[in-house]
Amino acid sequence: MLNERRFFLSLMPYLLLFIAGTVDSVGFLHLKNGVFASFMSGNSTHMGMVLSYHDYPRAAVYIAILSIFIIGSMSGELIALSGRRFYRGVVMASVSVVLIFAIIMESYLPFLAINFILCYAMGMQNIALRLTIEKSIPLTYATGYLVNIGRLLALAIVGQGDRKRLMQYLCLWGALICGAINGGFIMQIIPQYSLFPPLILTTSIAMILFYIEHNHHSTPIDTEL
Repeated sequence: MLNERRFFLSLMPYLLLFIAGTVDSVGFLHLKNGVFASFMSGNSTHMGMVLSYHDYPRAAVYIAILSIFIIGSMSGELIALSGRRFYRGVVMASVSVVLIFAIIMESYLPFLAINFILCYAMGMQNIALRLTIEKSIPLTYATGYLVNIGRLLALAIVGQGDRKRLMQYLCLWGALICGAINGGFIMQIIPQYSLFPPLILTTSIAMILFYIEHNHHSTPIDTEL
């Protein structure tokens, strides 16, 4: 069980990046106005651009998105602080609940409001990769992955690189890209059910986490990237 737990925790970053890429793609394609549900670097850049043009109503949308993402991360951290050994499962179950709420409200709210809900869920999901009380892995920090890929390629050229680490960053970036591709396919095939695939994934991950932690009674072991 310990080996199974270590394996699944090491797999989680890729699964969560895939989910984040899917949700980001779905939200972006629904809105068609440059708002992302989890890619906060892009939202921050867009906010700066529209502010430079004094487009304050649109800037307010980006400010709201960024604020909601922070609130989602804060909520996830509060769950982590209180959930102890089962916090990962509780966080992912909470993400599933938020996605269910988004699916229900999709018929009643404009999709910008739905994107706010998705943004909250994605902020919360980041805490499932919380390593310690002071350290968490930012899921959609694609720029960081690409920088590390470049650094490791440079080290490889001079014979000092870590091939395993290089492959790891390539796979992390690839998981995000595959999720975005998946979201694009979903929007082409079943746009009216676009949030169901990520909901199935988050729910499955939550159930697996609860099962693993229930059968593993020692001190929790977090995993480093």
